[in-house]
Amino acid sequence: MKTDIGIWEIDRASRVGTKLGFAERVEAEEMLEDVLVANPDMLMRGLRLVGRQLPVETGYVDLLGIDEDGRLVVFELKREKLTRDAVAQILDYCSHLEALPDSDLASLIAERSGKRGIDRIADFDEWYASQVGDSIKPVRMVLVGLGVDKSASRVVAYLADRGIDVKLLTFHGYIRGDDMLLARQVRGEKDHRRPSTPRDRDLNQKAREHEVEEVWQDAKKALNYSLRTYFTKAGITYLQRTITLPDDVPVRASHSVTIDEPGKVRITFYPGAIDLCHERFQELKEAIPFDAEKPPNAPATRRAPHQWYCRLDEESWRNGKGRLIQFVRDMEDAWRKHEELESTEDEMATP
Repeated sequence: MKTDIGIWEIDRASRVGTKLGFAERVEAEEMLEDVLVANPDMLMRGLRLVGRQLPVETGYVDLLGIDEDGRLVVFELKREKLTRDAVAQILDYCSHLEALPDSDLASLIAERSGKRGIDRIADFDEWYASQVGDSIKPVRMVLVGLGVDKSASRVVAYLADRGIDVKLLTFHGYIRGDDMLLARQVRGEKDHRRPSTPRDRDLNQKAREHEVEEVWQDAKKALNYSLRTYFTKAGITYLQRTITLPDDVPVRASHSVTIDEPGKVRITFYPGAIDLCHERFQELKEAIPFDAEKPPNAPATRRAPHQWYCRLDEESWRNGKGRLIQFVRDMEDAWRKHEELESTEDEMATP
């Protein structure tokens, strides 16, 4: 029986809704893998695909990616309902990849890159260090299909409840005129974030000692729009992918949240973030008082020679939270657009 979660197109003027027709399964099957390769964010936010039909001991990994935390993700695609056989298959593939030495895994990815819509990676170790620079294992597992049967759902729930990082991702196709819409449904997903590190625990203790724990916990999560976080003794620095700004200035760190005095958190925006969103930051300064200082570590740019910081207590954080979150979102968007522009320019320059 077909699964139809139901999607309606609503006319804003009349408020009349028209239910979209369910796409024929064969049509959705034929386009699914190509669509996901072209749009990896449909699989996972911030995902970078590094392999397609990658050979392993017992078969081929459909899609291989690196998530925002720098972990390897195996995607097993089925152009039909997911069954428990698919669960066994992805476990087999992941056990093989987990057992490979990192050097062999890096060589395998580099050798198979540059094919079937996957970017070329000549040196995976160098690429990984520049993009993320964290631990690539343990491997995550995602089963992707056009539905799921009860046995697969039960097995995945059982594994997830016991700490295995596996989830189900199903898509349903709908017809809208000449276009097809894909609706995504995630099932059995658990919170598999990395456990807190000693440095993280030290910072939580520091926040308690400075009587700023509530603001600290809220701020570090609310402003985490980044590729990777880097812990220091004073707080957390948020990192993006390295881009080059005018005057050949490479930048990666965008902002930080730190604890340096009782009752307040310090929020710092580095020159790269200021340069990319110069006008937006001028607007932010009108609402929240910032001070400028010479950046001790982050590179300065011609338009942004300083880094800017503010110190906020519970009330001022609450009042300025929305504006700070919006600025960080705008900054991340600008960062990604600049990265895409650089990638396009590099492709055009390649003979």
